[in-house]
Amino acid sequence: MARLPAESRERLRPGRSRLWKTPVVRVLQVMSSDDRRGAETFARQLGVALRGLGLQVDDVALAASGAAEPQPFTVLGPGRRDPRTWAALARAVRGHDVVVAHGGTTLQPVAAVALATGRPFVYRNIGDPEFWGRNRGAGIRVGLPLRMAAAVMALYPTAAGYLRRRYRLRPDRVVVTANAVDTTVFRRRTEADRTAGRTQLGLDDSDTVVGYLGALSPEKDPLAAVDAVRDTPGVHLVVAGAGPLEGDLRRHAERCRTRLTLLGQVTDPRSFLDALDVLVIPSRTEGVPGTLLEAAAVGVPVAATDVGGVGDVVRDLGAGIVVPAGDSTALSGATARLLADPSLGLAEATAVVERHDVDAIARQWADVLRSVSR
Repeated sequence: MARLPAESRERLRPGRSRLWKTPVVRVLQVMSSDDRRGAETFARQLGVALRGLGLQVDDVALAASGAAEPQPFTVLGPGRRDPRTWAALARAVRGHDVVVAHGGTTLQPVAAVALATGRPFVYRNIGDPEFWGRNRGAGIRVGLPLRMAAAVMALYPTAAGYLRRRYRLRPDRVVVTANAVDTTVFRRRTEADRTAGRTQLGLDDSDTVVGYLGALSPEKDPLAAVDAVRDTPGVHLVVAGAGPLEGDLRRHAERCRTRLTLLGQVTDPRSFLDALDVLVIPSRTEGVPGTLLEAAAVGVPVAATDVGGVGDVVRDLGAGIVVPAGDSTALSGATARLLADPSLGLAEATAVVERHDVDAIARQWADVLRSVSR
């Protein structure tokens, strides 16, 4: 039987380009669910950008979120701990060169399957590792799989340093790479954008509007958004998000006599941000939330708690004012100052693009993924 020339065999080898000998890196991104929260949104945007750089990327979720409009991920099974999910994950991993685990709930299953299949994996830390590292057993439950990772991606330098020390990771395996925003979508707003955003939300141009965008869950502390505006007369608080604290939020707003509109989970955060005068981020713990970067890109000042990498980014971009976590008086004062003088939080648009545009961040990721897949 005639054999193909060596050059042709090289071109037709699975995982390689049919036009060149350059390997096509096959990447499997693994998310906890197909929800539309920050980590999943980043993963989807990163996948699009990596495909544009010539990588083959598939996106999967360990479980369905039940969201009305979920992310377009392939759901592997009925739950993160279900054996059928792990079996489906193993089958998916075998068809790829490198696996990316987005967030803590994906770390253990991805590490176990990567070990069993002989595939390298990259872990993306999405929160404040110092906050979650206090949990009992984290040294083993988190440390062991992290030390198996070919690379660990940290959102900011302090997080990278903590991960190295806490889990005894090799310094060369911890990479600092910023959170990203699609600046073609979240571009600087115009007055027409502001008016259109308010019209879409049923708000008047003359309203003073403060917004909260995120999950209604304890670590995000959405009730503090009410505290941030209750001492400023005439403010309309608009909340985009869903979660277990929705009822508590309604009752707290009623007690504080705060004008509140609850939108539920929104699929168009751009229009939501366009309508705001100030965005409040009152979280008790964060990494670097995507909503912060989106607001900075659009030109909405941010009043935020100084947790995780939030303070570093706000100060770096000039995006607003940060206050100590849990200090409702300070958060209220910061919100009032930004309403009185929005220029205090008007981030430099070119700085947002240079430091956080998704295409630039994707190039850093592509370098890492190509390196570990060799």
